[in-house]
Amino acid sequence: MIKEKSKNILYILGFLEGHITSTIKLVEDLVSLGHNIYCYVSEQYAERFKNTGAKLEVFSINKEPLSEISYPDFIMFRNLESILSQAAKDKKKYDYLLVDSLFDGKAINKIFKASTVISIHTLQHSYFPEDFVKQIEKKIVKLMSSLNKKYNIDLKSPYEIVAHPNADYKLVLTSKEFQSSKAQIDDSFYFIGPSSFEEKPIDKSFPFKKDSSKKLIYISLGTLFNDNIEFFKLCIKAFAFSKEFQLILSVGKACDLKVFGNPPDNVYIYNFVPQNQILKEAEIFISHGGLNSINESLLMFKKPLIVVPQFSDQFDNAGQIKLFEAGIVLEKEKVNEEAIKNAVNSLIVEEEKYKRGVQKIVESFEKAKNERKSILEKILI
Repeated sequence: MIKEKSKNILYILGFLEGHITSTIKLVEDLVSLGHNIYCYVSEQYAERFKNTGAKLEVFSINKEPLSEISYPDFIMFRNLESILSQAAKDKKKYDYLLVDSLFDGKAINKIFKASTVISIHTLQHSYFPEDFVKQIEKKIVKLMSSLNKKYNIDLKSPYEIVAHPNADYKLVLTSKEFQSSKAQIDDSFYFIGPSSFEEKPIDKSFPFKKDSSKKLIYISLGTLFNDNIEFFKLCIKAFAFSKEFQLILSVGKACDLKVFGNPPDNVYIYNFVPQNQILKEAEIFISHGGLNSINESLLMFKKPLIVVPQFSDQFDNAGQIKLFEAGIVLEKEKVNEEAIKNAVNSLIVEEEKYKRGVQKIVESFEKAKNERKSILEKILI
């Protein structure tokens, strides 16, 4: 039998922590198929891909501020700017172009001219809030028009691309069962399950010790939209000086811990928390509903969770958690002390019901993961 000739595949990686975490194992899986895998990756994340077997093309981004633009859009534009600059100098011929879901694959491919474009999604979004898009889309589109002119391409708004990917195939890192029915899905979508997570050593220097006489509640709103200080304060107030619960909060690196004053003796607040390390010990997880946090809670620890979605796909994720009865969803606009206390109590009292819901999702994830290799082989022919 004649061995199929290996292909040259370029994967333009994303710039968000959640997207990076979920794609490390995918890069390893692509390498295992025997193809030549090249990755464009920012210097911020390059170290995490060095052992994947892929050939890394590392770029840095211009950190000069841009006026009147949000931080996520700033990072998006600066990454795209660097990617296109590197692409214009790249003389290699690629058979396939893979791109993160926030990038306009077919527009970028006007530079590379690969035969097939594939976009990679943590979950297929159904929408961005209309008022949010109206506020910021004009600004990012104006910036991107300068790139279109410079590279003779036609990049669409990233908010349009997220809802309507511009690629031949779309690989989604979840199961079809967990994908929200609100999104527009056709035969070009393939569900290949969530990736396994990086093995991280125990951080013995992390200054926290669980009180074995209390249940531990871990609270985090992720790495991007985590500045809801009032929500954190609500959680603290709900369980302040509790003899039953201990709280640990991860409030983000940009937060000044002084805004919380002197917390009660059962409350611990940090800018950064080694999430998996704490999740292993926690009885309750209150989360924003980012897909990686959900996957870690369900897949790694089989734990139901309380979801308080903040933005975008987190609302879709929360809807699926509620549908499968794998946890409890609270609306951020309506959440109060009583609602938080009731949700925590419900997870404890009805633990078996919620664990059954978790198991249904986990089984769908495992089924999709088992089909990943055959799907990759089918597409990368």
